[in-house]
Amino acid sequence: FHGFVCVCVRRALYQMHLVKAETARRHIPGELKLVEAFGYTLGGFFLAHYNDSPVGPFDELVVIAGIVWNPPTSCAWAARVLVNDKGACRHGRMEVGLPSQLASFSHVSVLRFL
Repeated sequence: FHGFVCVCVRRALYQMHLVKAETARRHIPGELKLVEAFGYTLGGFFLAHYNDSPVGPFDELVVIAGIVWNPPTSCAWAARVLVNDKGACRHGRMEVGLPSQLASFSHVSVLRFL
């Protein structure tokens, strides 16, 4: 799956939150510099359902510990990645170096909560 590309995201939600820098550092390797201001960084989560990928459809939840410097820019650091497909899990670990784990997802309509 080198060059793994997800062709179509059917649904996605990206929610950012302020995270205390000391909390974020527990999930980020010490050699990486955390992007922070006033003791906080941006963390949060990304939840997506992929319609199409080399492993077929799958769901993914990424828990973002914070933002780290990756010169010349910065990037979100994934503290945890949950997917419901063994192929996507294996690809995340082996090809990308993500802390992917296998999980199950249940789909509930948002309209039920409005």
